[in-house]
Amino acid sequence: MKWLAAVFAIVLILASLIFILTGLQQLKEFVYDLDFDPQDDSQNSTTDQNTNGDSKATNNNDDKNAENDIEEIVDTQAESESDKGLSKVKEPDSERSTDDEGNQEELVQIRISFAGDCTIGTDENFTYVNSFPDRYEKVGRDDAYFFKGVKPVFDNDDLTLVNLETTFTTARKKADKKFNFKGDPSYVNILKEGSIEMVNISNNHIYDYLKQGFRDTIDTLEKAGIYYSGEGHIAYYESKGIIIASIGYNGWYTSIKESLKRDIKEAREKADLVIVSFHWGQERSNYPNSVQIELGRFSIDEGADIVVGHHPHVIQGIDKYKGKYIAYSLANFCFGGNRNPEDKDTFIFQGLFTFRNGELIKNEGIVYACSVSSVDYVNDYQPTLLTGSERERVISRILKYSTKLKYGISAEDVIFSD
Repeated sequence: MKWLAAVFAIVLILASLIFILTGLQQLKEFVYDLDFDPQDDSQNSTTDQNTNGDSKATNNNDDKNAENDIEEIVDTQAESESDKGLSKVKEPDSERSTDDEGNQEELVQIRISFAGDCTIGTDENFTYVNSFPDRYEKVGRDDAYFFKGVKPVFDNDDLTLVNLETTFTTARKKADKKFNFKGDPSYVNILKEGSIEMVNISNNHIYDYLKQGFRDTIDTLEKAGIYYSGEGHIAYYESKGIIIASIGYNGWYTSIKESLKRDIKEAREKADLVIVSFHWGQERSNYPNSVQIELGRFSIDEGADIVVGHHPHVIQGIDKYKGKYIAYSLANFCFGGNRNPEDKDTFIFQGLFTFRNGELIKNEGIVYACSVSSVDYVNDYQPTLLTGSERERVISRILKYSTKLKYGISAEDVIFSD
């Protein structure tokens, strides 16, 4: 029986030890409860319950950490895009501003100058005194001479587009027509010296020397680095990160609509800004005909941002249709086809386009009144900015012809440059 008593004693000892340990644990929890400060809740990962039983997170440190994590991800992505060449570089002429929500935005302005018919050369039968080639020799073959009077405008834009009313070729075989225009291929340097980056080639003179003359002209322009649009070719030009598309057409008939629509759609998909340039209208008429009006407005409806025209050799009015400009005729400009045209009035139309983060948000029109010549008694082939009463007279003509149009501009719709 002694062993049974020993077992009973051991059981009592173990039970006593368990009782003592349990008491110590309860005492520890009691002391912990006394030390707990409810104000420390905001410093710990706990969740309060409101009177409706809804939970409300109160961990401010976790919120801060989450914000820091997001900033690190954004910074890492930006560095990754920069490494891949995807980050947008701020151009010198672009501006950064902050919107109402504190987000940075980039504003970019693109300034494009448009001018009319440029016949850099003449008909080979015009060998008389004061023809274009004669003037070229008299000024010592100075390529910079011809656009000297307007170069301050062209130098300070982002793109200059004119209608090239000639061919650059030495070909002899020519089309059977009244006037066949050509210039020596070296004349392309006149365009370069004039700060002209792009030309329209869709007109009634680009095939004056048949296919050979056409090919020579294209080859000459490409070697000179001058962009061209028309005859099925859409030109794409980049400035300040903005892609500009130029489409050129002969606009004699409305039957070109389907082809025109396809080209505008293609250009719209690839570019931020779409220009349509038409060779159209009736010579020496100061008002657009029904085909011009229909095609011009159709182009805007299909997605063009601006429409410019040439061929009449005289000024026509300007529409502002759906907030976009249609300059129906920019008249002659550096025009080697006539040594003394009766009407020397012309103008440069300049489009000022504002982009926010790559999206076009505003367009403005600027008009520079000009003459095709720096003197009034002859054509010296040097387009010149007008001042004083002559400037006012040309501006009055533009406004007069515009008032006859349904969407014609008024003096408030454009800026008339001094």
